[in-house]
Amino acid sequence: MRTTYSITILLSVLLCQNLCAQTECKVPEKNFPVSVQFSPVPSGEGWHGGEETLSDELKKQTIRNIIQHGVTHISTSAFAEHSVELTYAQELGMKLDCLTAGVELFHRQYPPKYSVFTPEYIDTVRTYMEQTLGPVRQVSSPYSVFPYMDEPFHADTTSFDLSEAAHKAFSERYGYPMPSSFTAARQDPLKYMDFINFQSSVFSEAWKKIYREVKKMDSRPLVTITHDSHNTFGGGSHSNSVWAVDDVFHWGADFADMFIYDIYPYTAEDYRLGESGLVYKPRMSQFHWSLAQMRNLTATYGKTMGYWIGSFNPTWFRKFMDDTRRSQYWMERETAYTAIAGGANFLMTGINIPIEARHWDDFGEAMTTIQKQGGALCETKRPQAKACFLFPRTQHVLLNQEYFNVALTFELCLRTFGEMDVIHEDQIVDDDLLGYQILFLADVDVLPQAVASRIRDFVRKGGIVIADCVPQTDEALHPNNTLMEMFGISSAQTYRVNQVGLRIPCTIATPYWEFLKEEWKAPEKTFDKAKDFRVVSPRHCVAQGAKVKSVMESGESLLLTHSYGKGKTYLFGFCLQDTYLQTYLDENATGRAALHDLVNSVFKATQIKPVAHSSNPDVEVAMRKGDKEAFLLVINHEAEDPHTTLTLSDVGFQVGKVVDLHSGKEMKFQRKGKGLKLAVCPSKDSDGGVTRFLQLLPTVKK
Repeated sequence: MRTTYSITILLSVLLCQNLCAQTECKVPEKNFPVSVQFSPVPSGEGWHGGEETLSDELKKQTIRNIIQHGVTHISTSAFAEHSVELTYAQELGMKLDCLTAGVELFHRQYPPKYSVFTPEYIDTVRTYMEQTLGPVRQVSSPYSVFPYMDEPFHADTTSFDLSEAAHKAFSERYGYPMPSSFTAARQDPLKYMDFINFQSSVFSEAWKKIYREVKKMDSRPLVTITHDSHNTFGGGSHSNSVWAVDDVFHWGADFADMFIYDIYPYTAEDYRLGESGLVYKPRMSQFHWSLAQMRNLTATYGKTMGYWIGSFNPTWFRKFMDDTRRSQYWMERETAYTAIAGGANFLMTGINIPIEARHWDDFGEAMTTIQKQGGALCETKRPQAKACFLFPRTQHVLLNQEYFNVALTFELCLRTFGEMDVIHEDQIVDDDLLGYQILFLADVDVLPQAVASRIRDFVRKGGIVIADCVPQTDEALHPNNTLMEMFGISSAQTYRVNQVGLRIPCTIATPYWEFLKEEWKAPEKTFDKAKDFRVVSPRHCVAQGAKVKSVMESGESLLLTHSYGKGKTYLFGFCLQDTYLQTYLDENATGRAALHDLVNSVFKATQIKPVAHSSNPDVEVAMRKGDKEAFLLVINHEAEDPHTTLTLSDVGFQVGKVVDLHSGKEMKFQRKGKGLKLAVCPSKDSDGGVTRFLQLLPTVKK
């Protein structure tokens, strides 16, 4: 009797422990969505890989370990299969992200068997969809479904649709016959632009049809597409994409609910072309550039933005995993916070859980901190910046010239002004420029006449344009002097260094170059000298009304200003992209600081204050605002000295309390009008690691 009683007590204790473990691991209903693949964990209870027998209990332990690391979702391509781990995960409140290889029936290199403009196309897709996506209906908690191929783009002209149905659709859209071939289209810039825009839109035409079918099949999950890391953000020429064809904003957003993308500044290349690929600093430049374009897309169309985090795992990044990357245990945390700071409301590891315990536990600490206010964070948005950076699609397509290394100039502006959005050429439909106060033109030579005229009118009525290049060519590739008078000049050069080839910086294999016709050679450059830094690609210009504020050693203009109507222009007499890169090639920190000061002086002269600013250019700060609270994400991007002072110009309410959500402690701050100022030090050696997640709460009225 006593033995039976003891066994009963033991079973009750074990049951209670199991229930407690489940309760502790239950995913809160309101959370910030973070997804990983079910894979071995390097620390704590659970499956550790190898030849270990994967029992049902071990699977459950692994799921609990994952939840304890602040993760809320499991992403899988085996969602159709019944499994203990997926069932148990959903019982604990996790949701599933259902991955597929795509149902479009076309690829980057070839068009579909049936043109997307024919009934046969969607009929064929519909049949295939039932086999591929039908099982989603059996999933109890689906969050997202990926019905499209991974990172779509037109790799070459072989993917173009030249069918009879496509010719008919083109004629109906543009009012004239579609050019018979790519070569024929190239003869006329205007027709070529139409031709490329049409061929690019073939993808989105298919996605629109598929989107409707997916929603009919199951309306619960978010229809999601993964956008490419570079070909669709300005890197699409002489690279994985031979010709400049696609960009995310031009495709639009009426074919998905969530847009997710990836770029890997630690675990692989981030697709800088030419000499930029020799120096991967500033580390986040290409990330920030593509992130801003994704934010523009999703904010404009009211969609959710997500991000694939490059995790320290050999499933995808084997060639890039060395001891240096292993020691950079904060990489997942840094990139995740950077994405959230940029507006992402969904994170997914790509691919699998980090194999190093320090990586996994540091990421877990970061995500559990985020989850303290995860639901509230998802209710906030990153406010529109005061300044925007133009993406010149017409130039990118007509010149077939990459517009991706310009991310270096974007980063320079971001580090000096404190914030920067991207505005697409297609969005400049009037002289209001969506309410932005500053427009930045970097390496822009070609602009449609209508866009140039609207920019001129924007300045005339009080706007500010800062540039390092004066656009002088229209959409027909004819000379266009619309903006000359606005800048107060009579002539100006537009030269920049031509960067070719993509360097693959393997760390456990020999690095190599791709997309080169011959062995890579360092490009020839033209130099001049400013007071404290070398100028690369000086651009001779002749002032005609503009004031020369400073000059180079040669006597050429370094910076010019001009008042035009109620507005003002600032023109740098050199290529910022080339010059900023050179400070890294030369390891010239002093010159880089001087260049920062020069650019910062221009932004300060505008007297326009950013929403959030960090005094340390290597420490990023971004604010996400809601109606009753706001959050600050502070990120150390490998700063030697991580101390910084943060200044907020307009929180939207009077701040009564600032809380560090990692420690739970209140922080001292100085109130400044509707904003505030506070000191922060996100350090690897301090509590909370290289990031800070701060909550701003309003003053409580008595």
